[in-house]
Amino acid sequence: MLEIVVVMSIMIVIMGIGFASFAMMDDDDPFEKTAQKLVQMSKYAHQSAVLQHRRMIIGFDEEGFGVLGESAGDHARQALPQDMKVFILRYGAKNWEKAEGHLWPFGEQGICEPVKIRLETPTDFRELAFHPLTGALVE
Repeated sequence: MLEIVVVMSIMIVIMGIGFASFAMMDDDDPFEKTAQKLVQMSKYAHQSAVLQHRRMIIGFDEEGFGVLGESAGDHARQALPQDMKVFILRYGAKNWEKAEGHLWPFGEQGICEPVKIRLETPTDFRELAFHPLTGALVE
């Protein structure tokens, strides 16, 4: 019985250390929250466009991005973290442009332009590509 208690105690300690290391890894990525929010907004815009049979638009400005015309809810707006900039590569374009002033429309059928979004800080960047039929992130 004592051996079982000792083995279980060791397992709990190892699991606790493992869990703590995974929890700390999530905090190190400055892009994670912003990227997840953009993916959620694109899914929301896609689904809303199809269900409501109306055009939905994600707009970008110097402070962040959001679903235009939505005044409430989690999908209405996302502010950018300090020192983060957003760039967009539109379909057929060869160069990245600042996303400020760009609109990303989703048609009534949910079809959107296949864009790439680049989140950039002074030290690193992350690029996100979106599928035109689903608005989902392309891995």
